[in-house]
Amino acid sequence: MRPKHWLAFVVACVAICCQRQAKEGPGDVDTGDADQGDGDGGSGKPESGGSAGGETDSTTTMTEDGGAGAGPEDAPSGPALGAFPTQNSAVTRGGTMTFLNIGAQGSWPRRLNREPGDPACDYKDGEDTWGGHCCQTLHHTASERLAPFDEEMTLILKAVHVRQLAIYQPLNQDEAAAWRRVTAWDERGTTENLWFTQQGDGSVVFPGDLTHNDCVGYVMQEPGLECGDGRDYYCPSDPGILHTGFSGSKLVVFLGSMDVDDESVTACGGQEPGHPGPWVAFVASELVRDGGRKWNGLCNCYSQTGTVGDGCGEINVFEVVMDNNEFSNRDFASTGVRSYQAGHVGGAVCKSDCERSGFLPLDVDVVDACGQVAYEKGPEIVADGPTDGCPVWRRPLGERYFFILLDEQTRTIVVGMVHPQAIPRAAEALLPTLPFGLQRSAIDALIELRLPE
Repeated sequence: MRPKHWLAFVVACVAICCQRQAKEGPGDVDTGDADQGDGDGGSGKPESGGSAGGETDSTTTMTEDGGAGAGPEDAPSGPALGAFPTQNSAVTRGGTMTFLNIGAQGSWPRRLNREPGDPACDYKDGEDTWGGHCCQTLHHTASERLAPFDEEMTLILKAVHVRQLAIYQPLNQDEAAAWRRVTAWDERGTTENLWFTQQGDGSVVFPGDLTHNDCVGYVMQEPGLECGDGRDYYCPSDPGILHTGFSGSKLVVFLGSMDVDDESVTACGGQEPGHPGPWVAFVASELVRDGGRKWNGLCNCYSQTGTVGDGCGEINVFEVVMDNNEFSNRDFASTGVRSYQAGHVGGAVCKSDCERSGFLPLDVDVVDACGQVAYEKGPEIVADGPTDGCPVWRRPLGERYFFILLDEQTRTIVVGMVHPQAIPRAAEALLPTLPFGLQRSAIDALIELRLPE
């Protein structure tokens, strides 16, 4: 199964010649997963059983302490993952998309484990996707600092090959606080505080190469989630997904590639042809705890009005849309931010007649689908505000550092793509060593980064 895209939201939004008002955002299309009732391989109603525990933390270390930017005064010391040997590919100048003004007071539907007729079921008292009881109430937040993306979030990976992965968070709520690596994985043998599942209970084992099938993979922290009896927060019978997400500010970075042999990708759990489109998403952990790993569309927090994602929060960080329609193109990737704040922000696509060589210069990874030109400087997208054109990614050939930074302090989300042989000075505190600790100045440098420079 694969997500069905709601083309109703595409009218006048995603054509190469689209002319959108700046406030509406660039070439919006509901890429990825708007139809919550039908998901990619490995999704659907999960089996129950097993325990939330698993293997013990298999952490190993490989390199010496430190790494650029890991100052001893305010950044924690520890082993860097170390630079990973990469394969040669055509060098590009990278790209960034910067989302500003992120966070607002609001609400989303929260699932509860209550009996039919319970007064708490004041948003919905009916059926879920599979005919079970669905009880929901509206959950409100007063936060404006990145909300709802300040809540726990879970990383989703599909049809990508990961070599290294590191997730950072601040040590405390102080504005000048240093950040430390809280989760990590390295193909050469390191695993730190990571839980991974595609189907079943999952484990601390992460395969890295996810390009052989179209299973959806979920990355969380290793500790299990204690969610009580579910009366105030739904607790599905799915141990694989009941692990802690990443709340507050966070930085996710991985070295990997989107080089996929489309014909060799099989369906999750079968041998028939699968859906080969790479997909990296960062979504509300509450959404994947809906009893269907995000696909329980009739009873989750994804939307409160039935429109595209105006609920608890989902970011399609990088998505190659391959749905065999005019809005699909395997040579480009989309980035979109969805929440109750402004519905769907970003999410431009290049239509099927787009050609990767049609955007000059060729050494830029982020291009304007409406203007038919590569950006001279990384575009900015303002929630409830203007947008620089219709930004999309030229699907990279070869390995890149991919990252997403969500910062409460500045209410900013930065999504970026960096060639290993063209690391900008602003990212040298992070890349290529992936140190244990980062000074706040290193985070600020990433927030100000606009690629290409």
